[in-house]
Amino acid sequence: MSRIHSTQKKIAEAKRASTLEIMVWFEYEHETLSRLALVITGDIGAAELSVCKARELVTNGASPFPFRKQLTEWLKRVTIEAAITSSLHEIARCESRYRYLNCTHSEHLLNGQDSKLRQFRNLLLHIDPEIVIDELDALARAVAILRTTGRASILDCILRLRLSLDTVLAANCRAMTWFAEKRTGLTDKAPTPRQKLEKP
Repeated sequence: MSRIHSTQKKIAEAKRASTLEIMVWFEYEHETLSRLALVITGDIGAAELSVCKARELVTNGASPFPFRKQLTEWLKRVTIEAAITSSLHEIARCESRYRYLNCTHSEHLLNGQDSKLRQFRNLLLHIDPEIVIDELDALARAVAILRTTGRASILDCILRLRLSLDTVLAANCRAMTWFAEKRTGLTDKAPTPRQKLEKP
């Protein structure tokens, strides 16, 4: 039994990417990784630093290496994590903007495989990052990247960004509204977060 288990383990390990393969793929995907980090951080220098930190985490063996067929998505996740970690302070500063906003759009609560989120991901990977940075704040950008590229749930976003459910839902609503505006061009008809009644 132990021999079978050992053989299966060796086969599984053989399918995992090596350090060299990961480093080569970092270079190959550098433009995409830098773009994702830039959308989150809003700064070219911080974005490049995030990619460097992600590379360092990999070389230091901070997490198990992925299987080869998952390598591209894994590199994106590692880079996104590094960019968000470096931007948590800036993201937290946006929280007050969403304090009295409420999302009432069930269509915004999509899972990671939904076609709209895939379309949103494609937009984020091809649109000029400066447009995203100019039109969305750091919190909405982080939620957008996590939900589309990281395939994170709302709960994942809450845990990763260390923010409340209401705040994340409102920021997600802002990001999805922005996407609807870009996709349809009907800015005046796109749904927006509704104002909550301020508590006395």
